[in-house]
Amino acid sequence: MRAAFGKIKLTPKDYIGRNLAGYVPIVKCNGKLDDIYARGVLIESSHQPDNLLIISLDFLKFSIKLSNYIKDKIYSRYKIPQEQILLHAIHTHKSFDLGNEYSFSGGGLIIIKNLLFGQYFTDDKYKIWVSNQIVKLVGNLIRKVKQSDPCKISWKKETIKDNIIINRRHPEIESKSQLGIISFRNLSNEKLIGIIINFGTHPTTLNLTVRKLSADYPGRVCARIEQTTNNQISAVFFTGPAGDLNPITTCGDDFKVLTEDMTPIYDQMGTYKHTKKIGYFLGDEALKIAQKIPSDEYFTDLDFTVYNQFFEIPFEDYKKFWTSKSLKSRLLHLIKKCFLFRLPIFMGSQNPPNFSTFNIRYSGHKIVSQTQIQFILIKAFSKSNERKKSLSITAIPGELFEEIGKKILKNSPTGAENSFIFQNSNDWVGYLFPLKEYILVGGYEPSVSFSPVTGAYVQNNFIKLVHKIKSSK
Repeated sequence: MRAAFGKIKLTPKDYIGRNLAGYVPIVKCNGKLDDIYARGVLIESSHQPDNLLIISLDFLKFSIKLSNYIKDKIYSRYKIPQEQILLHAIHTHKSFDLGNEYSFSGGGLIIIKNLLFGQYFTDDKYKIWVSNQIVKLVGNLIRKVKQSDPCKISWKKETIKDNIIINRRHPEIESKSQLGIISFRNLSNEKLIGIIINFGTHPTTLNLTVRKLSADYPGRVCARIEQTTNNQISAVFFTGPAGDLNPITTCGDDFKVLTEDMTPIYDQMGTYKHTKKIGYFLGDEALKIAQKIPSDEYFTDLDFTVYNQFFEIPFEDYKKFWTSKSLKSRLLHLIKKCFLFRLPIFMGSQNPPNFSTFNIRYSGHKIVSQTQIQFILIKAFSKSNERKKSLSITAIPGELFEEIGKKILKNSPTGAENSFIFQNSNDWVGYLFPLKEYILVGGYEPSVSFSPVTGAYVQNNFIKLVHKIKSSK
């Protein structure tokens, strides 16, 4: 097998004055803390005709329409099948909008204006340039993998026990994320060539008043590994389940006090100092994990199979139970159902134009969003000693709450320790929360998601996909 790592800059020349996506009020960028990139890994099996392509982008999110557009361009140029390409957004809140919610700056009601009219004002030129940059990256990876030496693969996950994250809705849980790595070594000289890194917490170390471009802590994770190894080892970061997980910057870690008053969690005033602190810490830990994996735990070849579960999420409320906590969310849902999502029909169009946030389809009075879950099953082996082991990558189209993330890992065919979840991949349909969170806690997460049942539909369709995989064996 062979593997190639690479990156390409996505910072536009005119980044000053562009709207930063992720917070309200929506502000314009006035500087740069670090550049944004597309980072990719191309994996080549020694006996499969097609390659596996995994790319991480330093953006908040993107729609399945844009994702498919990029995949089509890659296929047209390099014939890598679209179903064997994974595109991921790290979810930094200090990068640019690739949808329509941040087309106009301002606060409060400006969000309504963006939802109504933003799709007509998105910067398609930038999206096309980004797409072309990604295609250029893929070309570089293809040339690089042809020239590279054979390599081998291994993986490992370790729980980070330090208090660097917090469940913003339930601090009493005292959440701990696992730091997962997929490591590649040169087969002949045993040198590390690259690491895929997976960790779950929001890339929001920078507070909402910061108006400078940044990939947040994931960017510093990759930069740390590259810098400390004199660019001999490459790194690509993929955010794990993080829908309700925030980094700890200035709120402290007295979880009991924070449970009684969560205001300090939401009002954290993190700076670039915190971005580097968390990013460098995770980068150092990831490198340590990769370096201590014994040589005999690596595998010299692999087979991969990619499964795609395409499904529709209905735009419907959860009506079985309701509480005072869910009342506001139910009202917002009703407004979106009766007005916002009906606007294209009122304006004479059956489908929203441009690269809108949700891939909406109208069928009579029904409104649905079409999306997908991607499951990559990798069977690693070494012919020399007949060792075999499997790992998997599950690409989820939204921001997973911790609870659903754990359920997906529990039901993974490769077991939790050999399973990696990349959220915000190939699409974004909102926060993916358990229904009990909608009923008992409420909050702003339901208001920005496609519908309150989105998390349940994603979880159920993952289970369906698992059954399909098991029955195909």
